[in-house]
Amino acid sequence: MQIYDYYKDLIESGKMPEGTRLPSIRRCAKERNVSKTTVEQGYMCLCDDGYILPKSQSGYYVSKRGNTTKKTETKEETASQKNAILYDFASSGVDAESFNMDIWRRYLKSALRQGERLLFYGDPQGEYDLRREIAKYARETRNCVCTEENIVIGAGVQTLLNILCPLVKNKKSVCFDDLSYRQGTAIFSDYGFKVNDNREKSNIIYVSPSYSTRWGDVMSVKDRFDLTDFARKNNKLIIEDDYGSEFRYFNRPTPSLQGLDGGENVVYLGTFSKLLLPSIRISFMILPKGLTEAYMKKKDLYNQTVSKADQIALCSYIRDGHLNSQIRKSRKIYAQKSKILTDLLAENFGKTVTILKTNSPLYVRCKFNINMTTEAFCKSAEKSGILLIPANTSEEYPEIAFSVATVGQNNLSNAVILLEKVVRNS
Repeated sequence: MQIYDYYKDLIESGKMPEGTRLPSIRRCAKERNVSKTTVEQGYMCLCDDGYILPKSQSGYYVSKRGNTTKKTETKEETASQKNAILYDFASSGVDAESFNMDIWRRYLKSALRQGERLLFYGDPQGEYDLRREIAKYARETRNCVCTEENIVIGAGVQTLLNILCPLVKNKKSVCFDDLSYRQGTAIFSDYGFKVNDNREKSNIIYVSPSYSTRWGDVMSVKDRFDLTDFARKNNKLIIEDDYGSEFRYFNRPTPSLQGLDGGENVVYLGTFSKLLLPSIRISFMILPKGLTEAYMKKKDLYNQTVSKADQIALCSYIRDGHLNSQIRKSRKIYAQKSKILTDLLAENFGKTVTILKTNSPLYVRCKFNINMTTEAFCKSAEKSGILLIPANTSEEYPEIAFSVATVGQNNLSNAVILLEKVVRNS
């Protein structure tokens, strides 16, 4: 019975999935120091209850039926948890229709055919030809002052911050305008930096000027000049996380801090996760001259974290103009979804809702003229399966932002109808 219970628990928990071969009777008897007859009786009980099946001259294998009991319960629990949120308007993902996987798959296949090149480890700094394309892209679209020599490629911003922190360890303290960015604050805390939200008392200022709030507010050109002047006069380093800069309603994004500063006192961080797919973890960092020299002395101590095949594919993808096409396509999709959502809100809520201006086609921001706090509004919506972004918790009436990134266009109407029911029943 001990043998029976042991394997029954493994099978029901899914640790021994369907088709797994049990140890032979001889081996099991030797490991457990019992007779072969005892093991055989245990296995026969498992067979009788449908957990395993005997195969002639092969052994005993976990059956399909054996995995159904607790595995089914677990699947149902997981499914119910996932299905609890029907419409996620707080997501930072991407629209399923915005990225052409067939094109990306074609470039990946082409990269994998470069057999000779794939036999060796890549440059710790990133593949030279990709860095050259990124430098060109950053100069043309973000007015950055850079060459391929001061660009470092990594698998996500956190990876790049792990490279940067040892280079600026003498700075001691860092200011985050948005302390809710836990992935960033955690890295600096791990390296012993004092993390706060006071620019005056910090040696490093970490900002996202193109995405200064969760609903895509943009720092003005005047404020950007003021910040770079302040940092220069007070010997402070700026880290510019330029996440989401491509998604603006106007044609050209606001100039980057790195470009306005001339590249002397700003570390620029860029990523392709919002343009392509979050799972394509390719980001880049532009270092000022002093930090570039410090990095070059240590770069051989680091391993490149991005697959060489992905780098080769992305290089060709950018060079052939697909990245610019992707930006235009994504902007159009998100702008169209925002327009539809705005019209639906106005149609369903009438004078109860006031649509507020945003800088990004990814977001719709509005105020509801109802006697309810923003926090209570968001909690009520979440209970009904709608995730929202609280845009202002200090206002008398709830102020909400909707990210249209991952909610499909065909689902927007049903989401607004459900939200109207939430408001009516609150």
